[in-house]
Amino acid sequence: MLLLALALLASLVTSVAATATANALPPNFTSGHGIDVRNVWQSTPRTFVINIHSGSVDTRAISWTYHDVIVTLPENYNPNVAYPVLYLYHGRAQSPGAWHNEANIEAVTRGYPIITVAAEAGWAGWGTNWVNQSAGVQQWDRFHLDELIPWVDQNLNTIRAREGRAVAGFSMGGFVALRHATHRPWLFRMAVGMSGGYNLEDQRMRAAVTGPLPAKGLPLDGPFGAPWDGSWGFNNPWHRVSALGGVHTVLYAGTRHDDVLEAQAHRLTYEFHQHLLASGIANSWMVEYDCGHWIECAARVGIGRELPVMMDVLWHP
Repeated sequence: MLLLALALLASLVTSVAATATANALPPNFTSGHGIDVRNVWQSTPRTFVINIHSGSVDTRAISWTYHDVIVTLPENYNPNVAYPVLYLYHGRAQSPGAWHNEANIEAVTRGYPIITVAAEAGWAGWGTNWVNQSAGVQQWDRFHLDELIPWVDQNLNTIRAREGRAVAGFSMGGFVALRHATHRPWLFRMAVGMSGGYNLEDQRMRAAVTGPLPAKGLPLDGPFGAPWDGSWGFNNPWHRVSALGGVHTVLYAGTRHDDVLEAQAHRLTYEFHQHLLASGIANSWMVEYDCGHWIECAARVGIGRELPVMMDVLWHP
């Protein structure tokens, strides 16, 4: 009996030690689903910067020298527990690092059992597979939805159902978040658009899309084609709002009307909110008091306020 008891005790100690070791080890990010992992840098105990290559995205199309995905784990991440994931998209001419260097998303998400993935959205990618890719491959729909999500699920213990995913974005990234949620509502249970615009047939929106492109050497008909091209309508969240019936949708905009960009984003966002209501789609319209067109304010006031809601909407430990 004594020998049996000692054997059981040894087995228990070994099991506990193995679990503790597993919890202490960082994730091993490997290639897959069209994503080739080139380098992994652990910038903080919770955050990993993964340099990748994808045939869906030419690095000439992004703002930074390297194509990075930035993953922030919840505190005390346990690889034996499944977590929900929040996918984040940045604004035009930004990079995934804006969510960390400017928005401090790691501090914002502290205390919540959720993985955050800040994804590259391009200098002006707009979340679509570009019509004119003469200046480099840009297939953002494919990268974000067909490659990145299964790659994250491959490398981390995630809740692999729509109830385990939320998507959010700032400015251009807000459009990307709503664009993806309206195209593939079965992937996401919650969508948050902050300081964006959501009607590609609105001339103010078209000017915001095409106006900056020449500065980067990108063709005016790159993202959505010529003005009459059907891609404008196909990618327009305005015409796909019925898909949001089962997606908890939240829209944010700031009140700093002395900020020209935010004043326009406020008007465009409010119009989309009203369009959703007229279409019978429930949504939350939130005003970021004293916020201009700043990703830091969007994260602190927007994401910070919505995280408790995500815990109600999403499945989580």
